Amino acid sequence: MIGCASNFRKVLADFESRLQGAEFVAIDTEFTGVDIEGEQDSFDDSALQRLDRHCRIAERYTLIQVGLTIVGREANGGGSEEHLTFASYNLFAFPYVGQELAGRESGFFCQASALQFNAQHNVDFNQWIKEGIPYMSREDERRLMKASRGKEASLAHEEKVGLLRMWKALCAAHLPFVVHCPLDLFFLLAAFERRPLPRHDPRALAVMIRQCTPKVYDTAHLHGAMDRFKRLGLMKFFEDAKAHYDEVVSTGNSVPRIKCILQGETAIRYGEHNDNLAHEAGFDSLKTAQLFAYLRVISPTKIKEGANRLFLYKSVEYLDLDRAVLEGQVGVCMFDLSRVTLLVAMLDPADGNDAPRLISNAGYVCKWIDSAHVLVVLRASGGAAVRKAAELAGKVHGVVSWMGFDEWREGEAAKTRNGSREDHDFDDFYPANYGEEDYGLSSSRSPNGIYGTSWIRRAVFFRGDYRLSRPVSTLGLVAAGAGLLLFVLCTRGKTELSAACARLFRRLRRR
Repeated sequence: MIGCASNFRKVLADFESRLQGAEFVAIDTEFTGVDIEGEQDSFDDSALQRLDRHCRIAERYTLIQVGLTIVGREANGGGSEEHLTFASYNLFAFPYVGQELAGRESGFFCQASALQFNAQHNVDFNQWIKEGIPYMSREDERRLMKASRGKEASLAHEEKVGLLRMWKALCAAHLPFVVHCPLDLFFLLAAFERRPLPRHDPRALAVMIRQCTPKVYDTAHLHGAMDRFKRLGLMKFFEDAKAHYDEVVSTGNSVPRIKCILQGETAIRYGEHNDNLAHEAGFDSLKTAQLFAYLRVISPTKIKEGANRLFLYKSVEYLDLDRAVLEGQVGVCMFDLSRVTLLVAMLDPADGNDAPRLISNAGYVCKWIDSAHVLVVLRASGGAAVRKAAELAGKVHGVVSWMGFDEWREGEAAKTRNGSREDHDFDDFYPANYGEEDYGLSSSRSPNGIYGTSWIRRAVFFRGDYRLSRPVSTLGLVAAGAGLLLFVLCTRGKTELSAACARLFRRLRRR
């Protein structure tokens, strides 16, 4: 159902009628900007730094569309198949403008690339500005009521607060929220709760979220937690999850069978797959809801464990809202470092194009850090990690050096402090290319590719010259790499790997 100012009362009534008995609500938003100039997400960011950036982005830009999909359950006459119902809403949202909030009139930034992107996906900006449903935060509503001294007519008040009424109804229903990457949630908090957000107090922010919903499920975080799927872009992840579900069902597995039933206007608008509707917030919220429905069936234990954990792009951490409430600490490493070892491989610009594929084919998780480095996850520690590392170096050519993740991270932070760091923007090297392999750093809200770029295996090009001062044969590099990894892992342990590495390669370069 399309929602704008002229039909909002009807849309709100329909929305409220479906909340009772619903199982969860999936959320998607479209907005006027997605990052802050000069602040690229990086693996050397802490979770607290990333939380701060998410909040500032949500405060800096504003909503264009809000997509909500309510998921319920329908009786099927005692059959074994579960019938899930989906009702989607695509709502144009524009901040309330009025004299009552004098001195606090909403202003916001627009990012040129974000507006172009939305225009390419058929967003009607005239409809957004002229017919967008007014909204304000709870904080501004209190100011409005104070200014009118409570004498304002009920209908006039309802028209001014607009979309805030729907947000209040949603929060009062205490339903789980489902998102695909957390930025959508932060935009809703900044729009409807308060601004600025308590970004320096993780506990206060987590408590605010808990007051709106008992649980948040982030399908981007679940992607990594399940460790089964490669592609993280919303539509590709949905396709892969649906295909896996169909495969599991076809083998006679005892997983629950589900049937997705689109209701009312949702069936009319979104009943047939139409690529032109991708990035319409209502459509994306529907795909997020269906994706989550399949993931619940495929891996219910992982879903339960993934509640209140939010994905961070280009990070080995995630945001743990439960921990933030209890301890005031929000960042948690996604890997159990007692069981895995994290390495960083620096790629040879002349011979490193194939290294990520070789690492992946050898059975190791491989994630792009930037255009010159990849993160490699060894699912072993201690002596087993030594053996696996040596084995890996023997199989992979095109790696100039290996180092421990912590040491690489410290080095990047030092470069930032000294002003010597050169940021490698993936867009300088790679076009977005759906349909190939994705090694796990995809994000539907990635800063280097607004609204849906999926990082995948690509040919690699580099700035500068990282080549060794004299040619080194592939066999010699492999042997040196294997010996180096063995030596480093034995002498430095699994979390401190590269000082010796750097020294040995400097010696190799001088020869």
